[in-house]
Amino acid sequence: MDKRKLIVGLLWDAGLPTAVFYLCRALGLDPMPALIAGGLAALARVGYVAVVRRRLNGLSALMAATFLLLLVVSALTGDPRVLLAKESILTGAAGLLLVGSCALGRPVLFALVRRLGAGGDEAPGRWEERWRTEPALRRQFYLLSLVTGSGLLLDAVVRVVLVYLLPIDTMAGLSTALHVTTLVLLGGWVTWYRRRRVQAAHPVAGHPVTATGSEHTHAR
Repeated sequence: MDKRKLIVGLLWDAGLPTAVFYLCRALGLDPMPALIAGGLAALARVGYVAVVRRRLNGLSALMAATFLLLLVVSALTGDPRVLLAKESILTGAAGLLLVGSCALGRPVLFALVRRLGAGGDEAPGRWEERWRTEPALRRQFYLLSLVTGSGLLLDAVVRVVLVYLLPIDTMAGLSTALHVTTLVLLGGWVTWYRRRRVQAAHPVAGHPVTATGSEHTHAR
């Protein structure tokens, strides 16, 4: 998937529930039914993507299950803020998974790359061999997992705290804005880090310092 499609998909996923919430509020609905309508809009988006791609991925199923669970909890407690915190709960769970996998000795990002074959056509066995024999590769996956996981955890904690400090109408939009900002910042950092690693592995042609110095020495 190219960057344009990724950005458009992110805007749809994050913006649709928020837009539906504010539309319902403008029509006079209370916060609880407005949040439910926003959640249902998100589920409709998941269903549409699943039909178009003819596949329901695990993340989409998890989002749907989480919404339904928190809907029950919110109905039982009468607290609409529970629904407002659903994205933060999922984000925090993802952050915990990324950081926790490092503590277990195998970053989950490495498992994803190995399964998807990102970066080439290497078989899973080749990735396993590289994991065992290349310390630099292990450091890269540990760092990527720790930084992105910590960023997601921080985002989740901040938004949950703000959910219970600020008015619901304020946080419905602010929570989405904070989450999108976090994803953009983390995505930018990952892109910068990958470029830096590529440049380090493949220096610019024509600037081999040691070789040039050696050639000058021999020429003299």
